[in-house]
Amino acid sequence: MYTNEQLNAIYASKIGLEFEFFANEGLDEVKRSLSNVLNKQIRIEEKAHSDFTPSDEIFKLEPDNSGGTGMIELVTGPMPFVESKLIIAKTLKWIRENGSTNERCSIHVNVAFDGKKLGTPTNVSSLDIGKFVLNFNEDKIYEAFPNRKDSVYAKSIKFIVPLSGMTQPSPERISWKNYMFVSEKYYGVNFSKLPKNYIEFRYLGGKDYEKKYNTIMDLTEHFVLSLYETLTDPIYNQQDIEKLDRILEKHSGIVESYKDYQTFKKKFPKIQLMVDLKTYDQIVETFYPKMREELFNLLTKAGLNEGLVNYDADTGRIQLKNAELMRCFEIKGIDIVDCKVQGNILNCDIFSSEIINSSLFESNLFGASDVADSKIEDSYVSKNVMCKDSYVFGVRGVFSGEMEGGIFRKGRATKMAKFENTEIIEIEKI
Repeated sequence: MYTNEQLNAIYASKIGLEFEFFANEGLDEVKRSLSNVLNKQIRIEEKAHSDFTPSDEIFKLEPDNSGGTGMIELVTGPMPFVESKLIIAKTLKWIRENGSTNERCSIHVNVAFDGKKLGTPTNVSSLDIGKFVLNFNEDKIYEAFPNRKDSVYAKSIKFIVPLSGMTQPSPERISWKNYMFVSEKYYGVNFSKLPKNYIEFRYLGGKDYEKKYNTIMDLTEHFVLSLYETLTDPIYNQQDIEKLDRILEKHSGIVESYKDYQTFKKKFPKIQLMVDLKTYDQIVETFYPKMREELFNLLTKAGLNEGLVNYDADTGRIQLKNAELMRCFEIKGIDIVDCKVQGNILNCDIFSSEIINSSLFESNLFGASDVADSKIEDSYVSKNVMCKDSYVFGVRGVFSGEMEGGIFRKGRATKMAKFENTEIIEIEKI
């Protein structure tokens, strides 16, 4: 049961919605039918993420082929909570009767507050991200939508690392700005919307989500109350401090190792450091100050605990080999060789590695690498790279590998590229 304060917060919330689905009819018929059912004006847009901003009276329909040819997205403007309940109920019923969803379909819930109804000013843009992440109950969502737990489009926000190799005192000087939290939109919560005074919850979705009205409403209320409670109680309490202390304790060995190479050797005996492929202590110790920032990133953001790390003194580039990084918050600007990675990969050269359930951006894939269930954006994929059940897009990318299943949304492909059971939407042959 909710308290009166909680009920007031729920009914003072403003909810915007984004529904991804497939329809049995064309866009014009979908517009006509949904407009009648929802009693709203609906605009048809030519492309996804169009410039038109919906309101509570005018929604928009736009093609969104991220889930495959024919996927549609219905985007509403922010509405009072009570009205959003009706829109959710009617839209889900319409999808059940006139369309379908698959594992790539989502329903996004945008949450803000009406300050007048709430009685107290509640500025979402002032949200303390750290306080929110520490206290948000993510397990409640994954219990209801277990298939979304490992989704590359709605990854867990429960990842906090110090920003530098210097630990932060607590409790007097706690600041979320001294820690790194999720920073891009393909997480369960998209904090990039904060400047617009709302946040976007992306957790919900998957095949047949349209059959889960009660669950979706329960979780929408959970989103609202979680946001409200953080906004109205932004002070870090003793429980928050203990959580942060446990995080710092987890990283204590890393922080100590930041200072000198000999400490690093003691704390991480399974990680072999090299310079220009040489392992002599004297040369590694000499170059350690130049390596340690990147090492700190690999230890904290990528979870490195075993493998070979080589520093190329000529290029200043780190090369990683024989590592298994299965909870990789971010790995950026290095060479990855003979590794297994799951997570976010940016601006990396990848050789003979296994990449699963990951998001790759502006990277190069070479030599007998395997990629599965991943999103590959603006990247080069060479011959002998196999991509299974993945989503490839980006006009700056070049594809010469093999695809089995998945969606080739948009990009360039050479004559060496091979596709089997792949849905190709827009391709430029080069």
